[in-house]
Amino acid sequence: MAGCVWAVTPKISEPRTVVLFLHGGAYVGNITKMHWDLVGKLVDKLNALVVVPDYPLAPENTWRETYEFVDKLYGMLLEKYSGKKFVFIGDSAGGGLALGFAQKLRDENRRLPEHIVLFSPWVDVSMENPEIANVESKDVILTVKGLKAAAEKYATGLDLKDWHVSPIYGDFKDFVPVSIFTGTHDILNPDAQKLSDKLKEQGVICNYFEYDGLFHDWVILTFLRESKDALEKLKNILSGL
Repeated sequence: MAGCVWAVTPKISEPRTVVLFLHGGAYVGNITKMHWDLVGKLVDKLNALVVVPDYPLAPENTWRETYEFVDKLYGMLLEKYSGKKFVFIGDSAGGGLALGFAQKLRDENRRLPEHIVLFSPWVDVSMENPEIANVESKDVILTVKGLKAAAEKYATGLDLKDWHVSPIYGDFKDFVPVSIFTGTHDILNPDAQKLSDKLKEQGVICNYFEYDGLFHDWVILTFLRESKDALEKLKNILSGL
């Protein structure tokens, strides 16, 4: 049921940072228990208030309703927590949404978050990167066919290469630092690499972490050694905000 928003707070101290967490699911799938496991780790590791919206999904909704929902929520958060630092974190499709929404904020001269974190991000829903063919046989979770079917429902009314749904095609002038975590056995890995290169070419601070042999969205499996490593890296990166 889209429309719910949860705010998860640290048990001990007053958080200085507000995290807007946008979950993955190819824009058609709801938040999962594994996402909640990650949210709990983010709260503890970052000592942050983590806000988790159940944003509108396809096929009942399109990118337009999703953006409108996130935009309204972000405005409310800025009003309530204006003195705090903001971080956008998204996994998979949530990463694409976080990046695209930040581009929208930049274009409208509105307040951007201090940092954007992308876990296994889906930043090009056209799935036309030729390097994907070299990875698809190694990916045990995603298929190009399945993702494109979801993308066509979500992107109704838009070209699949429009930056609202494929933010890799947008521009990153006057952008904020970005951290990307990806695995080499993920069909979205080639676009994560491409995004990192583009960000750096346009002068954006980008931390790029590639984990050999790991599959799509491995970070939400918080018991994995690599997930723990990624969260420790993230803690160190964001400690300077």
